[in-house]
Amino acid sequence: MSSKLPPYKTAAGASWIATRLIQNNMAHRIAEKNDKINIEQLLMLMELNYEDGLRPSVLAERMMRSKGTISSLIKHAQRNEFIASSSDPNHKNAKRLYLTVYGKKVHDELTPIIDEELEAAMDGVPAELREEIVKVMFNVIRRNHPSFFDY
Repeated sequence: MSSKLPPYKTAAGASWIATRLIQNNMAHRIAEKNDKINIEQLLMLMELNYEDGLRPSVLAERMMRSKGTISSLIKHAQRNEFIASSSDPNHKNAKRLYLTVYGKKVHDELTPIIDEELEAAMDGVPAELREEIVKVMFNVIRRNHPSFFDY
């Protein structure tokens, strides 16, 4: 019999499960409110709301997704008129992505769900413990995606 803990009983495993549960709750609530967008597309709108006019490669890095996944997200977001693109004057083969007025409206309607679910996930957790959790998670983020804090 192994003394090794199953993954879900480790700190990282519990964090992974908790993150998936929070994300699933968010996705469910987003789908209830707007069936034309999923959580990944909303995260893309959130990135563009933070900094409009990003190139797809920058978006892929920030969202930690492959270029193929980002291309698919962009295609669907353009089809649903959440974003628009234009050529990048500084790079002849690149384009820049922008939130449309409709995309901004959808963003503003749905991002409170993200805030509510993140707050609900920590309901009942004392402030001092929350501070420790943030420190630990920031260490994990720095280890796995050092440039995350550069934006």
